[in-house]
Amino acid sequence: MNPPSDTDFRDGMPFLGGRLWIDFVNSAPIALGDFLATDQGWQRWRGAAGLPADKAKATRGEALALRAALARLFDCLRDGTRPRGADLAHVNGLLAVGASHSRLAWRDGRLRVEPHHPAENGALTAIARDFADFAAQHDPHRLRHCANPECSLVFYDTARNGTRRWCSMATCGNRSKVRSHRRRASAPDAP
Repeated sequence: MNPPSDTDFRDGMPFLGGRLWIDFVNSAPIALGDFLATDQGWQRWRGAAGLPADKAKATRGEALALRAALARLFDCLRDGTRPRGADLAHVNGLLAVGASHSRLAWRDGRLRVEPHHPAENGALTAIARDFADFAAQHDPHRLRHCANPECSLVFYDTARNGTRRWCSMATCGNRSKVRSHRRRASAPDAP
């Protein structure tokens, strides 16, 4: 079997969803276990995702809650069904934390209105922002679950023809090809 490419897996974790928020949803694959099962696992995943150190110190519980909401939102986007209000509120709350806004400041002996851009939005805010950017422009027909029935990973198909079936050709796609080849090789030749 071909080893997965470096772009598909980082530090042993799958990053093949095509977007940060989808990779976050994929942080608990059935075959590999839940990478957010411990605080160290959450920090390890955040680092592998390339998210900066989180001054806000999002807790693992907050990360798990966002992951569950995004998993449900994935299916809503794909199916065109109405999302739960609580899931939207969860994402909107994180977007509000990281939003730029005006604030009052005392400068040079006067009260002034200044723009405020949060310097550290946190890992969860970055994930929520990626979801919001995606939700505004996605093609629901390209949101997919891996065709391998033993795989729980999801992805956004960015292939030009939109026919990607596997989370990764190097893993699930290759396994399917091997099974198909073995079936053909073991089948008796027809007279």
